Amino acid sequence: MQNFTRTLAPMLLSLAMKFILSILLFTPCLLPAQSSAPVIVIEQTRKVDVAISPISGAEGPALTKVLQNDLDRSGACRVVEPASAAFTLSATVTPTGVAGRAIPKAGGAPLVDSSFSGDARRATHQFADAFVEALTGTPGFASSRITFASASGGKKSKVKEIYISDIDGANARQLTQDSALGYCPKFSPDGTKIAYSSDKSGYRDTYVIDLPTKKRSIVAQFPGQNTGATFSPDGRTLALSLSKFGNPEICTIPSSGGQPSRLSNTRGTDCSPSWSPDGTKIVYVSDERGSPGLYILPATGGTPEKLNTESSYTTEPDWSPDGKKIAYSITSGGGQIGVYDLETKKARIVSRGSGLESPSWTRNSRHLVCSQNGTLVLLDSLTGEAIKVPNNLSNNTEPNTTR
Repeated sequence: MQNFTRTLAPMLLSLAMKFILSILLFTPCLLPAQSSAPVIVIEQTRKVDVAISPISGAEGPALTKVLQNDLDRSGACRVVEPASAAFTLSATVTPTGVAGRAIPKAGGAPLVDSSFSGDARRATHQFADAFVEALTGTPGFASSRITFASASGGKKSKVKEIYISDIDGANARQLTQDSALGYCPKFSPDGTKIAYSSDKSGYRDTYVIDLPTKKRSIVAQFPGQNTGATFSPDGRTLALSLSKFGNPEICTIPSSGGQPSRLSNTRGTDCSPSWSPDGTKIVYVSDERGSPGLYILPATGGTPEKLNTESSYTTEPDWSPDGKKIAYSITSGGGQIGVYDLETKKARIVSRGSGLESPSWTRNSRHLVCSQNGTLVLLDSLTGEAIKVPNNLSNNTEPNTTR
C-alpha cells in the first residue's frame, strides 16, 4: 500500500451528511488521536475546487496533466485557478517516484503529505488516489488498470485478443496472440492474474494468465463451453459457466484447475457469474423463465433468488466492492446500464445514450468502466456522465477493472 496518511473511512462516511455544508470548502475537521491529518468529507455529487502547481522537470508537464485528468475523472474535484481553490496540490519527482502534498487554503496540516513509489506516472496516479480518499473517505481509482477484449479483422477472419491498460487508457498492451476469439477477461483480486475464455483450441476453454511471469495455463477444458470465469474474493476459486452437465450451469473450480462443483441446476442457460465481496453469494444470468434475468444463489449452492430489475433483458452483472449494488447491462432500449440496490430492492438506469454494455465497478463503487459501441467509457453512476477511455484500439468490449 502507498505510504500515506490513512483516514478513517467508515467513520467519515457515517458523518458525511452532517458535516458536508460546514466543512466542504473552508474548515478542515481534525481526526482525534489516530491521525493528525485533516479529513474532509464531501457530498457524493458535489465537487471541491482544487488547484495544481505545475510539476517541474522534464516529465513535469505530462505529469501535471495526468494529475489534472485523474482529479477531473474522480467526480470529487474541479481543477481551478489557485485563487479560487480550497486545496492546492503540488508534487516533486523523486528517484523512487513522486512526493505529493495537498495544502488547504484555510491553513492547518496538509491533507496529504507523502511519497509514492513506482514510475513517475503511476506514482502520480497514487497521489491522486490518496487525495481523493482523504477528501471523500472512499478509495480513488486512478491507479487501477483495465483488461478488455479488442476485435479486429473481417467477418470471416475476426479475432478478439485480450489487452490490458491503465484506467485512463495509457500503456495499452496486448496480452494474447491467439488468433482466435477471446472473451470475458477478469482480474484476480490482487491484480496479478487474468482469467479469460478463448476458442484457441477449437473449443471454448478457460485460461489464466499470470501477469508477472507472462505464463498461461488452461484451467477448464471440459466438454462443451467453459466461459465467464471470475475469481472469488480470496482468489482461490473460479465461478464459471460449464455445459458439461447439459445446459450451461454455474459451477466453481479451484483457480488453478480441478473438478467442478455444480451450483445451479435449471432448464435454461446460466452464465456470467459475479461474486459478492464477502464471497458468500454469486449473482448470475439465467433465462430459465424466458428472457435473461438476474439471480442470486449461495456460493455453496442452494435456491436462487430472482432480482426484479423491471427490465426484460438483463445480462452481465457485476457486484460493487461495497457490496450494496449490482450493475448490469440492459439489452432492450438500445443498450443501457442499470444498477440494482440490494437494500431497497430498487433498480434504476444510470446511463445516458445507447450502446452501453459490460459494466465493471471501480474501487469507489460509484464509477463503472463500460463498453459503448466499441469504445471504453468511464461512467459515473450518480450523474450519468460518460468519459471516453482512449487507447487507439477499436471494437473494445468486456472491460474489467482492478480493485
